[in-house]
Amino acid sequence: MLQRNPEALNNCLIKFRKSWSDFDKLLNLKSDWDKVVGKELSKECQPLKIENNTLTIVANHPQWRQALIYNKHKLKESILKLGINLKNIRIVQNYEDESNKDKISNNKLIWENHPSRVKNQQIQNCKVCGRPTPLREIERWGKCTFCWRETI
Repeated sequence: MLQRNPEALNNCLIKFRKSWSDFDKLLNLKSDWDKVVGKELSKECQPLKIENNTLTIVANHPQWRQALIYNKHKLKESILKLGINLKNIRIVQNYEDESNKDKISNNKLIWENHPSRVKNQQIQNCKVCGRPTPLREIERWGKCTFCWRETI
């Protein structure tokens, strides 16, 4: 049996407030990011998260990552001017895979053309329950999704 480690509500609220504060700092930083690093560099890197007063920045290319690492102290000073005090700045590489982009766009296309999508489809009432249903869904299963799920 799974044991739980209950924690006092006050401690939970303190942790939540701290995480919300970090999220608020991150949103403020993102809104002024092009002022902090410059317009060119802001297109190549983004602040990812703030945890335990450590900012994590993701860079699109190793050369931009190296530039950020080299100027980390200046970056920290610029962020401090926004009122965000950080202990450390961590800069990581964004390893976007071209094949992953293809998978994402393919999944979007599949979802757009899925028979359950109402977008740009004719609606017909289900022959079993009478609910309005996309015509392609009825063509595929002979009934609406709700009735089809009851049979599986």
